[in-house]
Amino acid sequence: MIHLPNFDKVKGMVIGRFQKASQVSNDKLFQIFKTKKELDGIPVIANVDFGHTDPKITFPIGGTCKLEATKDNQLLQILEH
Repeated sequence: MIHLPNFDKVKGMVIGRFQKASQVSNDKLFQIFKTKKELDGIPVIANVDFGHTDPKITFPIGGTCKLEATKDNQLLQILEH
């Protein structure tokens, strides 16, 4: 995604949970995030229940959400849809 046009307008990123068979750990994800300067300064949360794993949530298209991410706390709140 970071190589797509207009990525500079992205205000945050939510990454779904990987299937167990992929063996993608939180540590591996964090190492990848640290190498991507495009992610500096925007909130990123991972292991969210959407995508190709169960249980899953649905993100409304065209909605508005609040995303906050710190080392100790993550918040994803759907405000409007």
